[in-house]
Amino acid sequence: MALIKIPYGQGYLTGELPGKIKVQEVAPREVAGVPDAAAEVRRALEQPIGNRGVEELRGARQVVIVVSDLTRPVPNEIILPVLLEKLNAIGINDEQITILVGAGLHRPAPPEEFPQIVGPAIAARVKVISHDAYAPGILQQVGVSSRGTPIWINRNYLEADGRILIGMIDPHQIVGYSAGAKALVIGCGGEATIRANHAHLVEPEATLGRVEGNPAREDIDEIGGLVGINLIINVVLNSHKEIVRAVAGHYLAAHRAGVAVARQVCEVSVPEMADLVIASPGGFPKDINLYQAQKGLAHAARVVKEGGVIILGAECREGAGEDRFLAGMQAGSTPEEVITAFHENEFQMGQHKAFLWCRSLVRARVILVSNGVDDKLARVVMVRKAPDLQAAIDMALQELPGAKVATIMPKANSTIPEL
Repeated sequence: MALIKIPYGQGYLTGELPGKIKVQEVAPREVAGVPDAAAEVRRALEQPIGNRGVEELRGARQVVIVVSDLTRPVPNEIILPVLLEKLNAIGINDEQITILVGAGLHRPAPPEEFPQIVGPAIAARVKVISHDAYAPGILQQVGVSSRGTPIWINRNYLEADGRILIGMIDPHQIVGYSAGAKALVIGCGGEATIRANHAHLVEPEATLGRVEGNPAREDIDEIGGLVGINLIINVVLNSHKEIVRAVAGHYLAAHRAGVAVARQVCEVSVPEMADLVIASPGGFPKDINLYQAQKGLAHAARVVKEGGVIILGAECREGAGEDRFLAGMQAGSTPEEVITAFHENEFQMGQHKAFLWCRSLVRARVILVSNGVDDKLARVVMVRKAPDLQAAIDMALQELPGAKVATIMPKANSTIPEL
């Protein structure tokens, strides 16, 4: 028997596969984290790529630092103290700085989450607020991109004359890789902006791992230049959430340098397609809800045989995570009907996740292991539930009597499998 262990929430799921099945693990490459993470952030800031780094902000009266919400495991508690030290050194004091949590269209981060997001010491030291895309008067339009995307951005960002973005470079199924200007355009944008940008997902070039020639990513990058970004600090993490590399500087040049490193970690060759794929988004916070866990399902679908089975282990402590995702799932009684309805109707944020979810369901049968998803919700998202990983494996093997190959993806959200 082969023991299977995948992340689940802040713990693990375990099960066994019979020895007759060939098991291949597909995960980010094991790359060592740097010995001193704070020193690596300091090095990146002192060796900026494409501009003068922190010096770009000298003389700024009001500085905004954008960070991700809890759905992204960015090590802000390591990055921010070094950044604040550098800002203080050029004459910008803490009272001139606001940290803006770029929640995008997710729920706004409540104040009680700020210590988790930025670290308790920073939350006590610097003003922290959250983007709320639906708060009255919070957005201001600053133009339209060449692709026709209306540019609505958080006023707190626009009113600052020093603008910094912090992010983690991770695979993204629409814009290729996350971070860079995405922290601004998606993290601090309005629904009209995000909807118009993500509508590019139906184009074949808007896909996992592709940056150059990707219409969604190019739209984001253009908007970043139009709105203005003084400095980015992006990190690449290994499978243990340790910093492998930090990059800082110009929002395009530094981001692309970071993407080159991320490719070495995340893009993994796969020997053959599998009858069965057992996948985890990577544990908390990547499996905080189905809306986030969908990414792991999409990555797993790339390496499962047509008509095979995917087991997705995702805690989903926040359930579905987005009502409009469920509304999209209820637009049809089969995955094919949901996909057809998506194409026929006006693009809606949230419902695009239903399209992406069903694109995987068309390819493979899905068994879900999740404490946060009850039987009713499982029916809405058109998957079957199993009480634990072993029960899911037993169900799958009953349906795949001739199964020969199983692929394990313990960090599916952060893995780009390449045949």
